[in-house]
Amino acid sequence: MCRNLFAILVFCLAATHSHAQSEPQKPNVIVILADDLGYGDLSCYGADDIATPIIDQMSKEGAKLNSFYVSPVCSPTRASLMTGSHSTRVGIGGVLFPRNNHGLNPNEITLPELLKNQGYATAIVGKWHLGNQDMFQPLNHGFGYWYGTPSSNSQGFYPTLKHYAADCVFREDYTRQNILELKEANCPLVRNNVVIEVPADQTQFTQRYTHETIRFIRENKNKPFFVYLAHNMPHIPLHASEMFVGSSKRGIYGDTVQELDWSTGEILRSLKELGLDENTLVIFTSDNGPNTNTGGSAGPLKGDKGSTFEGGVRVPFVARWPGTIPAGTESDEAVTCMDLLPTLTRIAGGDVPDDCLIDGKDIWPLLAGKPDAKSPHEAIHYLRGRSIQAIRVGDWKYLVADASKTDAPNVEVELTKEEQKLPRKERKTLIKERSKATGQKPTPTAALYDLSVDIGEQNNLIAKHPEIAARLKEQMNDFDKELRKTMRPAAVASQP
Repeated sequence: MCRNLFAILVFCLAATHSHAQSEPQKPNVIVILADDLGYGDLSCYGADDIATPIIDQMSKEGAKLNSFYVSPVCSPTRASLMTGSHSTRVGIGGVLFPRNNHGLNPNEITLPELLKNQGYATAIVGKWHLGNQDMFQPLNHGFGYWYGTPSSNSQGFYPTLKHYAADCVFREDYTRQNILELKEANCPLVRNNVVIEVPADQTQFTQRYTHETIRFIRENKNKPFFVYLAHNMPHIPLHASEMFVGSSKRGIYGDTVQELDWSTGEILRSLKELGLDENTLVIFTSDNGPNTNTGGSAGPLKGDKGSTFEGGVRVPFVARWPGTIPAGTESDEAVTCMDLLPTLTRIAGGDVPDDCLIDGKDIWPLLAGKPDAKSPHEAIHYLRGRSIQAIRVGDWKYLVADASKTDAPNVEVELTKEEQKLPRKERKTLIKERSKATGQKPTPTAALYDLSVDIGEQNNLIAKHPEIAARLKEQMNDFDKELRKTMRPAAVASQP
């Protein structure tokens, strides 16, 4: 009797083990997001004065997308990445500042929450920038661990709303007492909502984030994990560690980018050492176009950070997953940062919520290099604040400038091709000077571009193809009406 019972038990254990062995293991996911990195800032996208051999190799071993779209500034992109929705739809139209009392609504279903539901350990290492009060912080949005900064490294924080570690490091003559007297304290370093250093030593950001990411990976190597590594660089103020200062041909800006490349290499090396390489999807991209005033480059694209020209919203995107994403995969199909939520949720075995409107689409066929894979989007919409400024359908882009923007696209004051490549501040000065000389104020005009032959948006074809412009304008207006009807509010904190 006992022998038979033992035999049955052994059989059941063997069957259970066999079943467990046959189940596919959930892939680990690492999303690396640079801050203000431009289309022309990686050597695999054409930069010849910044060396990024690790990311270049990633693109060779995996997928490189040439038409990956984000918002023109940082908070909206991060909101879209987290929610899979247009940033305006979830109430985050512009950059959030320390004294703002609104942020990403805790009722929104986020990517880390969806992955956490699938058994993932979740961490954000780096910049959050979706609200400054405790109720908006990453630990309330599905992340189990946070090490980084509440906002940009150029911003401080509202001091009375923060908690301090017993061993908090106070630098530059800061004290716990005098911080409370300040209207705004400089950029802190935070661990799980607790300030551990203020102001943070920004020369060590990339080094610390790299080591923290690797530590989290090692601690969670036996279960699926999701790491959102949101670097502060190359956002101003620009800082690199001592080992990278002076390393590039493009000054301190290039130094910071080359350190990001090193960081990516350290993470990939750790994955290989731990035997996790072939079960980990690693993505590298940026939150918006470059700040050309501080050394960034949009390469062949027109415009920069803050603009809805391609240079402001089209950024590098590289994905690597050995054995799953075919080496050398490349696509010009138009996709967005919103697409990461449904795509990553699906490969983790989860389902996208069906009780709220999600704008993102599953782009796995493109990443997997499927033959004839196409963009799942009928149109790409270019939003700035609460307004829609442009639409792309296929290779056609119709653009109308925001009249409130001084350096508005396609103003009646024309700039030469050389002048259009000048930093934004210099462009604004030229426009103001010429407007004053003619007695006219810059007024926005519509434009139509064929991006298949004019990636730099130099030739306005609206006079040649008014019927295409009219059709795209109608589509843009229809989307605008739908968006306004379905917007979900940001949350508002009771304190400033």
